[in-house]
Amino acid sequence: MTRPWLSVIGLGPEGEAGLTAGALAALQEAQHVVCAERHGSLLPAALLADKSIHHWPAWHKAEAVLRPLEGQSVAVLGTGEPFHFGVGTSLVRWFGVGALRVFPASSAFDRACARLGLSQQTTPCLSAYGRSLGAVLLQARLGQTMLVLGDGELGLKLGPALTAMGLGASGLTALSQMDGPNESRLDACARDWTQGVDPITTWAITPESDADANPEWPALRHEPFGLPDGAFRHDGKLTKREVRAVSLSALLSAPGEGLGGGLWDIGAGSGAIGLEWLRARPQGRVFAIEPHGERRGFMEKNARRFGLGHDDRDPFTISGAHAPDAFEAAGFSPDAVFVGGGLSRDGLLDGAWQALNSGGVLVANAVTLEGQALLSTWRERVHGDFTTLSISRGEAVGRFTGLRPLMPVLQWVGRKP
Repeated sequence: MTRPWLSVIGLGPEGEAGLTAGALAALQEAQHVVCAERHGSLLPAALLADKSIHHWPAWHKAEAVLRPLEGQSVAVLGTGEPFHFGVGTSLVRWFGVGALRVFPASSAFDRACARLGLSQQTTPCLSAYGRSLGAVLLQARLGQTMLVLGDGELGLKLGPALTAMGLGASGLTALSQMDGPNESRLDACARDWTQGVDPITTWAITPESDADANPEWPALRHEPFGLPDGAFRHDGKLTKREVRAVSLSALLSAPGEGLGGGLWDIGAGSGAIGLEWLRARPQGRVFAIEPHGERRGFMEKNARRFGLGHDDRDPFTISGAHAPDAFEAAGFSPDAVFVGGGLSRDGLLDGAWQALNSGGVLVANAVTLEGQALLSTWRERVHGDFTTLSISRGEAVGRFTGLRPLMPVLQWVGRKP
C-alpha cells in the first residue's frame, strides 16, 4: 500500500482557529503546501514561513502542481469537507487513497444548515462550480430548500432562470464567508435579485411558484417522470404522458455512472422524453436530434421550463441534423437510446444499436404500420421485447364521460449484450 504523503486539510474562513490538533500538526510537519491563493491568505505567515508554497490555478488542475512533489511531505489545503464537492476525489483518482491522510473541517453546507435550521440529510446540497446552472435547477422542487455552492454572481443568474421555470417568487439567501470576520447574509426574492455578493458564498434556494404559474410545469410537479402533456409546448407530435411514462421506465433501467449516463433522443420533437429523463438523471446528459425547425424552437422553450438553456455547458444538446448523420456530433456513446421518429431512415437503428454501450437500452415506438413492420424485422435480428400500448382517456360526452382512444403504439425494448 502507498505510504501516505499527502495531508488533505479542510480550511474554513476562520482560518487556523478551525483546524483540529491533528490538522495543525500535519500542516506544521509538511515541507510543501499546495492550495489556492485565498486559502494561504487565511493562515498566519508564521505557520507557513518555512514551507514551499505552490498555488494551483483551479483545484481540478492541481495534478500538474502535485505530480513533481509526489512522495514528499505535502499538505493540500481545500475548503471545508474535501470529499463533498472538494479536491478529495480528484486526489484519490490521481494518487490513490493510500497516499492520503484527510483532516476535514466543517463544510459550507454544515454551516448553512446551522444558520437556517435545515436538516442536512434531507436538504439537497449541490454545487454550481464546474457544471451548468441547469444541472442544479433540474432538481428544484416546490417546498424543498436547496443549498448550492456558487460565486457572488450566481443570484443574478438564478433570478431569470427561476422566473422562466415559473418560480420567480422563490426565496434566495446568500450566506458569505461563514464564520469568517466578513460574514454576511442577504435575502431577497429571486425575480428581484439585483446585486453581486462575496465570491465565497453558499446559496439557499427555496422554490415558490408565481401566482400565474402553470401548475403543469415541471418545477411545480413532484412525480419523477410522466408529466402532464401540458408541461410542454408542442405541435401535437408529442409522446403522450402514459406512453412516455412506460418508455422512460425502460430507458431509466439502463446503467449510468453515478446515476448519470447519456441518452440519445432521436426524433425528439418537443424534447419531452429527453428532458424528463434528465430530470430523473440530473447527473446525465442528453443529445436530442430533431431536424424540424419549429419543433426545435418548442424544445428550447421547454428546456427553460426545466431550468436549462442558460449555459453553454448544459447537459441538454439539440441537433438539427438528420439521424444517423447526427450521431457523430453527439460527443458520447449512449447508455440509452429512444427512437420516437425517423425509424424508416436508412441506417438509423443499425447506427444507434452499434453506438449503444454494452448493457444499454434502446426503446423504439411506432404508430404507423410501416414503422411497426420495420420493428418486426429488426426484432428478428436482435431480439428484444414487444409491447402494445393502447390508451383511452376520459372525455366529456354531454353530461356524461366517455373513453376516447389514442393511437395505439407498438413499443420495442432491447438491451445490448
